[in-house]
Amino acid sequence: MTKEIIVSLDIGSYKIAGMVAALNEGTMEIIGAEHIEYEEEIVRKGRVVDIEGCTEYIKKVLTELEQQTNLPLPLVNISIGGGFVRGWTTSHKLNLETARRRITEIDVENLLKNVKNESNIPPGSGILKLLPQEYIIDDTTNVKKNPKGMFGSSIGALVHLCLVLDNPLENILQCVKNAGSEVDCIYPHSWASAEVLLTEEEKKSGVCVIDFGKGTTDFLVYSNGNLYGTYSIRYGGEYIDSDLSLILNISMETASEIKKEYGFCNYPELVEQRSPELANQVEMRTVGTGSKIYVTVDKISKAVYERIDDIIGKSVREAIEKDIGKMPRLGAGIVLTGGCSQLKGMVSYVENAFKRPARIGAPKNILGLPASYQYPCFSAVVGTLMLRKKEIEIISEPEPVWLTKLKNFRKTVYNKLKSLWEGW
Repeated sequence: MTKEIIVSLDIGSYKIAGMVAALNEGTMEIIGAEHIEYEEEIVRKGRVVDIEGCTEYIKKVLTELEQQTNLPLPLVNISIGGGFVRGWTTSHKLNLETARRRITEIDVENLLKNVKNESNIPPGSGILKLLPQEYIIDDTTNVKKNPKGMFGSSIGALVHLCLVLDNPLENILQCVKNAGSEVDCIYPHSWASAEVLLTEEEKKSGVCVIDFGKGTTDFLVYSNGNLYGTYSIRYGGEYIDSDLSLILNISMETASEIKKEYGFCNYPELVEQRSPELANQVEMRTVGTGSKIYVTVDKISKAVYERIDDIIGKSVREAIEKDIGKMPRLGAGIVLTGGCSQLKGMVSYVENAFKRPARIGAPKNILGLPASYQYPCFSAVVGTLMLRKKEIEIISEPEPVWLTKLKNFRKTVYNKLKSLWEGW
C-alpha cells in the first residue's frame, strides 16, 4: 500500500476533535491532533444548531492540523451519531438462475441491491452503510468473505443496514464544505469507537460498546462476531448537569464540575455499604444571589444515579431488548467510552445494572498518538481513522491467486483462438 494521508473529524456536542494519520506499508501513524471546545452553543444533542459557528470551528481545527503536518487537507472522514443513526441486521436470499454454478461478483451485487430495494426506509432517511456480515451458500455453508468464485445454487446474506436522517447529516456536510474541505467517508459514531476498542475475540464472545457523551449516547451490540444493532439516542451527560442545576439552583458550569468531582453513579451500592463518603458536604454558590450553600455528596450522587439509570439502565437497555428480544449473552461484557464514561462508580453501576462485566475503553497503543489523546473522549476520532484505513486496505488487496490464474488462462485461450482465426 502506498503512503496515504487520511483525516478524521469528530463533531461533538461540546468539542470538535480532528486527527491526521499517515498510512505506509500497512502501518498507521498519527501525525497531527487538535481539539477545540465550543465557547457557545454550536451543536445541541449531536445536531448542528449554528452553521456559521460550526464552520468556523471546523476551519480552526483543520488549519491547526495543516500547520502541524505542513500538508493540505482537502478530504476528511467523519463519524456521526446525534440520535439520527439507526442500524439493524437483516437476512436476504437470492436464488441463482442456473443451479450449481460459480458465483460471480454480479450475483453478490444483485443480492445487496435486493437488500436496498426490499428494505423499508422511512421518508427523510437514507442508507448510510450496507455491511454484509456473512454469506450463506445453499442455506448450509456460512462464509465471512465475499463468496465469488464458489459454487452454489443460491446465495444468502446477513446484512447490517444502517440508516441516517438526511437533514441533520446535510447540515454537517455543509459545514465541512463551507470550511474548505469535502467529506470522504462517513461512519456511525459507535462503529468508530468500537473499531479502536474491541478485539475480534470480544466480538465473537458478544459485547456491547456504549459511548456516553455529553449530548448523546451511541452504542452497538456484537453477537457471534456479527454486528446486530447500531443505536444513537439524544440523551447524554448534560442531562445530569441540567438536573443538578435545577435541584441545587447552581450554574450549568458548576453542575458539570460537581458531577465529575462528587457524583457517584453507584449510589445505591454506597448507601448499602453505609459509606461515610456520602455524608461529606460540598460548598457551592447559587445562581443570581451568589449565596453560599452546602450540599451533601449523598444528595449530589442520588441525582447523578437517577439520571444515569434513566439513560443507561433504561433507554439503552430498552433499545437493545426491543431489537433482540432480550439482552444478549455478551460474554465479553460492556465497554464504556466517551467523555462521561469516567464518572465515579460508572463501571460498578453498569455491572450491577446489566449483570455483566464492564470496563472503560480508551485508544491505546496507536503509533504517534499523543498521551493527551489517550482518553475515552477521543475514541471515535481515532476509530474513524482506523475504519478508513481498513477500507483502503480492502480496496488495495491483491486479487486471489486463483482469479489471476483464471484470467491468465482466459487470456491464453483468447490469444490462441485469435491466432487460429487470423491464420485461417
